[in-house]
Amino acid sequence: MRVLTLLLWGGAVALPLLAPRAEAQTPRASLRVIVVDQTGAAIVSAAVRVTPQDAAAIDLASNERGQAVLSDLSPAAVQIHVEAPGFAPYDAQITLRRGNNNHTAALQIASLQEELVVTDRDGAASRESSFSTTLNEDDLAGLPDDPDEFEEALRQMAGGDAVFQVNGFRGGRLPPKNQIRQVRFRTNAYGAENHEAGHAFIDVQTKPGMSDWTGNANLGLRDDVLNARNAFAGTRAPEQFRRFSGNILGPLKKERTSFTFNVEGNASYDSQTIVAETPEGRFTGLVRRPVDRAEVTFGVEHALTAKQTLRFEYQHRDDERRNLGVGDFSLPERAFTRESGLHQVRGSLNTILGKAAFNELRVEFRAEDTAQRSVSSDPAIVVIDAFTRGGAGLASDRGLKALDIVNNTDFTFGKHVFRAGARVEAGAYRWLDARNANGTFTFGSLEAFAAGSPTTYTQRLGQVQTSFSQVQVAAYLQDDFRVNRNLSLSVGVREEVQNHVSDPMNFMPRAGFSWNPFGSKTTIRGGFGLFHDWLSADVYDQTLRVNGVDQRDLLILDPGYPDASIGASAVVLPGGRVQLANVDLPASQQFSIGAERSIGNATVQASYMRQDGWRQLRSTNVNAPDEHGARPEEGVGTVAEIASTGKLRANRLYLTGNYRIPQKRAMFAVNYVWSDSKNSADNALSLPADSRNPDAEWGPSAQDIRHRIFTMFNFPLPKGARGNIMSQAQSGLPFTITTGRDDNRDGVTNDRPAGIGRNTERGTWRWDLNARVSRGFGFGGQRTEASGGGATIQRRAGDGEGAPMMMMMERSNDRFRVDFYVQGYNLLNHVNYVNFSGNRLSPFFGLPTSAGPARRVEVGMQFAF
Repeated sequence: MRVLTLLLWGGAVALPLLAPRAEAQTPRASLRVIVVDQTGAAIVSAAVRVTPQDAAAIDLASNERGQAVLSDLSPAAVQIHVEAPGFAPYDAQITLRRGNNNHTAALQIASLQEELVVTDRDGAASRESSFSTTLNEDDLAGLPDDPDEFEEALRQMAGGDAVFQVNGFRGGRLPPKNQIRQVRFRTNAYGAENHEAGHAFIDVQTKPGMSDWTGNANLGLRDDVLNARNAFAGTRAPEQFRRFSGNILGPLKKERTSFTFNVEGNASYDSQTIVAETPEGRFTGLVRRPVDRAEVTFGVEHALTAKQTLRFEYQHRDDERRNLGVGDFSLPERAFTRESGLHQVRGSLNTILGKAAFNELRVEFRAEDTAQRSVSSDPAIVVIDAFTRGGAGLASDRGLKALDIVNNTDFTFGKHVFRAGARVEAGAYRWLDARNANGTFTFGSLEAFAAGSPTTYTQRLGQVQTSFSQVQVAAYLQDDFRVNRNLSLSVGVREEVQNHVSDPMNFMPRAGFSWNPFGSKTTIRGGFGLFHDWLSADVYDQTLRVNGVDQRDLLILDPGYPDASIGASAVVLPGGRVQLANVDLPASQQFSIGAERSIGNATVQASYMRQDGWRQLRSTNVNAPDEHGARPEEGVGTVAEIASTGKLRANRLYLTGNYRIPQKRAMFAVNYVWSDSKNSADNALSLPADSRNPDAEWGPSAQDIRHRIFTMFNFPLPKGARGNIMSQAQSGLPFTITTGRDDNRDGVTNDRPAGIGRNTERGTWRWDLNARVSRGFGFGGQRTEASGGGATIQRRAGDGEGAPMMMMMERSNDRFRVDFYVQGYNLLNHVNYVNFSGNRLSPFFGLPTSAGPARRVEVGMQFAF
């Protein structure tokens, strides 16, 4: 694999070097691009990219008169791409004549433009120092229609870890596919506006709907009749999938106000396998997991003036899921139900300020309520990696009201493009949590259960409703400037503060560059930056709740069974708590370097990223017994203290490539990610095997997937049909070998054999092949060009206003259209084993106890007008 990768990359670099060069005496041409807005006013510092047929793309910025001038070009066809904050991007293809050539690029305000690609409004730094891959509507059409599966497919394409942004807003559910204009993947983004480190960014832009009314109704059906049997099920697992979505989009006032309305419903169930070893023998079974979800969204976009656009969106969602918590070793009585509701309001105001500045204000408010209820109120009985029965121990109500305000201002000064911005995130939390109120008996093995000898009995005593607020603020400044036609630099700084954390100074410099060595077709990009992470509300809540007085953790070592308190050698420790040390915000530094090369219709990219973190949050039991069994606080159980003492380290190598055949609307994409990720703890609340030696926990992270491979092929089929094939493969997740005993008497049954580290073992590879075939039929006559339903048209600018028009993308021009599809998941029915047991006392030691879904088939249809 390593040799093949090097050969492919070497070939990609070498091929263009072997191409014959043009003769030196060939007459040359010059080009002047004049960038203006709708009124004809010059746009300063617009990003202009000119791509000749036989050379690398040339990037430059428009001057104070809106002009960008190039000389010494070959008289041949060139592509022109222009972007400026607040405007839709501009694309044209012209043929240069010998001598001087002039071309005017008239940019339209983004909200009023019906192009199929738009700027991500992330500033020049994000574009220059980032590798990006873009999916258009044809590419998206081949992905799953179900929103959850659609999101997961995009996440796999990004390499696993990803931050979603929809029209600049973080998080939330993705819009329907037919309302998405473009999806752009970005990596190695060092813009000062970015909080996250080590992630890919997935920017989703929606259509404005200013020209004509369009609508869509989508129905998806899946049933176990068409599915294969799961490897751990005796019979075909019951499954039923019923999904409906519909939306309408159009102008309330043409070129002025648009309206969007979406509705989605999902009434489905799947099945989870149970494989457990009980005193009565092997237990295998299936449990249905019903899901009922309904969602309504509506939005309005209004052009207040020619230079100011307002967008408003409201979303409401109700979600109920039953029989959660069952599967693998957990028997049906462990089930619990989760109900959640969401009200979300988003608004943005985009304003063009004069000729050289743009301001964007985004405001989001959301109110969430989540409740969890156990089906059974019995005490839990856990025989590690054998079986678990009794109640799930969950009884909680959570309420959140959150406000997020972001303001960015882009402006130019000479050759510099600045972005100044600030972000305020505030949340009001209300939590009633009575987890483990009925207690849990933990046994290390089936033999211990048969002897009635639990290792521990734990119970959370008392009931507390916490109520607190959390505020986090960030301010940042970015400067992007072009040194020359081949080199661009960006520098920035970010500062973050958060209440509940004492350190007010969290200074984060960032820097990035983009370089075309000597004007070649290879682009080298890289950057360096410091990042901080937040103290999560979930962690802070535990420190308020479990304070050892109002709510406390009872721990009994060597308890009796079924009455924990009457054991002959029981040690009762009733005062356990969770406490917060004087923590700082977790910090990390990230460095990356990479190269990109275009070869005709193909693009290949390779990049390497290194991330090192310190002050990472982790817990230790500061009341763990010493080698003589004495605890620092006698009569008190586990005291979990959260401190900024952990670290992390991640190395990632990204290799991506894509090849397009525009005339056939075909595209092939492949990416490979190698990762080596280590940290000190799986999460901030997990306790180490030995709290007196917490550094022994340093090892692979719980999500350390060493290898990921993703491929996607979109292609036409006979009779107007289209096909899509996706494959995903990844190496196994790590797991830890344990003894099944609590030899150090700290109350946690996670002891490891001597010399064995955390997460040292690996599961097996997982691999899926998905395929989709669709066929559409149009009827009802043809749309007129003014209706906006046909192809996207743009004028070629080679010889002035009388030049012919250029087809940007072929689309259906039918008034009405019905599309039918069949989609297969895990089409070859490959068994993907998961959840391996690491307990040496378990009858399943070293074995998987479940498998991913077997082959599933979904059929559906879509009606559009």
